[in-house]
Amino acid sequence: MTLSRCDRTCEATSVLTALIVLGSLGLLVLVAGLVFGDLLDGVFDVALPGDLGTGVPAATGAALTAFGYGSALALTSADLPAGASLGLGAAGAVVVGGVSYRMAKVLIGTAVEPHRTSSLYGVFGSVVTAIPADGFGEVALVHGGERRKISARAESPLPAGTQVYVVEILSETAVAVAPATPVLPDPKERSE
Repeated sequence: MTLSRCDRTCEATSVLTALIVLGSLGLLVLVAGLVFGDLLDGVFDVALPGDLGTGVPAATGAALTAFGYGSALALTSADLPAGASLGLGAAGAVVVGGVSYRMAKVLIGTAVEPHRTSSLYGVFGSVVTAIPADGFGEVALVHGGERRKISARAESPLPAGTQVYVVEILSETAVAVAPATPVLPDPKERSE
């Protein structure tokens, strides 16, 4: 049984409509990825293995747009069969999605690794919550333009406001510090 001219035209029209709808959906995902990148990143983290970063929603939208509109363009202007048009659209989606992902990573700034506690060795800061002799206090540190408050312990008690530097990483949430300058005893504490 052969398809009539109307059947082939109707089939091509429905494929073309589906591709344009897919391309339009891709545009919506692209815009949403740019506007709500952090929120959508959480959704994509659940759906995809590993944390690929905040560029994924925008790149996915760009790839869907390239696939839908690229396939529709190849189908109508080059008069290619549907399979070849979809193949060209898929190739375009891979290229556009990859370039969009790399550009989003650079523009959003996620190409820079976050500062880890392990990179705090030798960083200067100040005590914000006094460090007792047998426990933890808190220090404020600025490293790589990021201000962090982290638990700290020291060999001797350190009052709030003491300038310190990190001498040891105890865990992801705690460090050992030493005073940057000698801590002199309080004159009121001298009983001599």
